[in-house]
Amino acid sequence: MVKKYPHTATITWVDPGTRNTVGVWTPGTTHTIGIVCDIQEASGQIATGDGGAVLNYRYRIYADRFSGVSTVPEKAKLSFFSSEHIMVHLLDYQKHVEIKCQG
Repeated sequence: MVKKYPHTATITWVDPGTRNTVGVWTPGTTHTIGIVCDIQEASGQIATGDGGAVLNYRYRIYADRFSGVSTVPEKAKLSFFSSEHIMVHLLDYQKHVEIKCQG
């Protein structure tokens, strides 16, 4: 039987830290989301970023919508295949998400 989502990945990002009025630094919160997904290699592909910037990406990842998808920032880290990757785009559709990331 073929699995719709045969892979797993972890999305990680850190909120920026803050300084209070006295100057005491408080580090940002680390967020981690585990997803079940389908990771497909897409070497040599490009996407258009903010201001028309050309962004190269190597992997296209498909997954069901997950809790917290709207809070994931661009440039979050994606870990899969025993290495870290940088997210280029996260496209949130009605029933699934598509993630493009650098290799």
